[in-house]
Amino acid sequence: MMWKRLNKILYDKNDYHLDPSLKNEVEISDLYLQETIKYQKYLIPRKIKYFFKYDKLFFVRLLAKYFLKFVIGLIVIGIAAGIFVFAAGIDVNFKKQPKVDFSKLPIYLPSSGDAEKDSQTIAFYKRNFSKNATYIMFYPFDPTKNFKKWKDALAGIESGGSYSAKREGSQYWGKYQMGESARGSIGLGKITWEKWKNNPEIQEAALRLWIDILYQDLKSDIKKYNGKFLSGWSITESGIIAMAHNVGSEPTRKFLYSNGSIIPKDGSGKDATRFLILGGYDLEITK
Repeated sequence: MMWKRLNKILYDKNDYHLDPSLKNEVEISDLYLQETIKYQKYLIPRKIKYFFKYDKLFFVRLLAKYFLKFVIGLIVIGIAAGIFVFAAGIDVNFKKQPKVDFSKLPIYLPSSGDAEKDSQTIAFYKRNFSKNATYIMFYPFDPTKNFKKWKDALAGIESGGSYSAKREGSQYWGKYQMGESARGSIGLGKITWEKWKNNPEIQEAALRLWIDILYQDLKSDIKKYNGKFLSGWSITESGIIAMAHNVGSEPTRKFLYSNGSIIPKDGSGKDATRFLILGGYDLEITK
């Protein structure tokens, strides 16, 4: 700051024309200064990208630093205000705030994508916050949650990930437990169990085709309900598709149109709403 002021005071309107050497040095200095400013403009965005990509802890420390200053400032202001009130002898009456009834106020928590972990999170909040509150897990969109991860999660629910999974006498086959109707919809209604079981690539291709069919069938409903909450359920595109894969398009529509009051059940008698946890994934569908 001192050198900047000195430079301003010593500024020569004639650009040091009486001393060519000094004039040359000043011009070089100005050139370096401009180049430095230009280079900093180039470097700063790259530095920011670097910290976001490799050193997120830097921003945590930075936020913590300013948050601490903010808290200290509030404490100082509070102490000063208290001293003022006490010194002035002002009679301040604080009204008791009404107790919040959390049972009537839902609390939304971001899902981890794992049903067991979500249950543990809710249990933690009930123990430490309010056991009477209604906790709703929601599934924020995450571009890193791609179609492959969605498939793996789906297989985890359906079969545990086995291409040869099949209960005796069941029409639901393989890793993704695709039923007879689903196989027929993609032109594989006559395929044998042996061929299906021994060809994982057929099962993978079949799921891709089936998901595209479900999306086209439910496109308008997905557009209408994506991002909403129905009777405590978080509704997303990939969650709707997962439910439809499990029970079909029509039962899924009934669930949506009833605002979540009609809960469809799959062939094993389980609630299809358990598939809504596969929410927030990018299914990589051409729309």
